[in-house]
Amino acid sequence: MKKILTNKSTLTFIACVLFVLLFLKQCNQIESLKQDVDFANNDANRNLNNYLAAQDSVQVLVNSNGEKIVQIRSYEFDLSTLQDKQKELTNKYKKALDLNDDLKEVNSLISADLEIKDSLLAEASVVQIDSTSAEVTYESYKDYGNGNSRSLFGTSTVKYDFGQFKVLDSKFELKQTLSLFAAIETGEDGADRLKLGTKYPGIEINNIENINLVNTRLNRKFKKKAGWSIGIGVQYGINLNNNQVISTGPSIGLGVYWSPKFLRF
Repeated sequence: MKKILTNKSTLTFIACVLFVLLFLKQCNQIESLKQDVDFANNDANRNLNNYLAAQDSVQVLVNSNGEKIVQIRSYEFDLSTLQDKQKELTNKYKKALDLNDDLKEVNSLISADLEIKDSLLAEASVVQIDSTSAEVTYESYKDYGNGNSRSLFGTSTVKYDFGQFKVLDSKFELKQTLSLFAAIETGEDGADRLKLGTKYPGIEINNIENINLVNTRLNRKFKKKAGWSIGIGVQYGINLNNNQVISTGPSIGLGVYWSPKFLRF
């Protein structure tokens, strides 16, 4: 009778362990299914955002100081599902910036097309060289603040010959420093937008582009691998109790274990 009860307890314990293992496996499958649904929703939202970004154009805003700011909707590309058209768009950045082919460790790609329209007034001074020639010097300097400036220095040699003035040679040096401020801002609609601004006058920003890069599949949550771990285990085997008596049966203990990935929860 005792042996029958022991066998019955053992079978009950084994049945409970199998139930727990099957339950954990089912939980893992449900988590994977939920994540697949999340991936599908993210891909759909990303495709919609990229479609709207392709239709978007540069918007010109004015800040509190009366300076122009431009903004445009950002793209978002998933490196794990990069499409042919998206590869064509990112290739220009790879070539221009000498980036690796898989864009590893690259978070964003940003470009801007600038056009400068400028005019200036320069102070001129004349130094007599001889009775028929003189050197004219031109100088101009402007500091627009925040790292934006423009300086001009030039000379021209003028000669009076046979009743008319002639310019023999001219040399000009033009130096400009241009500072751009950029930010990627998430709007109320959840879409990222690239904003650019500068204090340099006469700057026309004809086109700007921002591509945010993500890799959702690489950073998949709940991605598990088989291996060693520390935890609480339920097992059946040979046990040594406090009275130094060896017996067989179920036990619960804390230890180091190895488990396959489908059992990790």
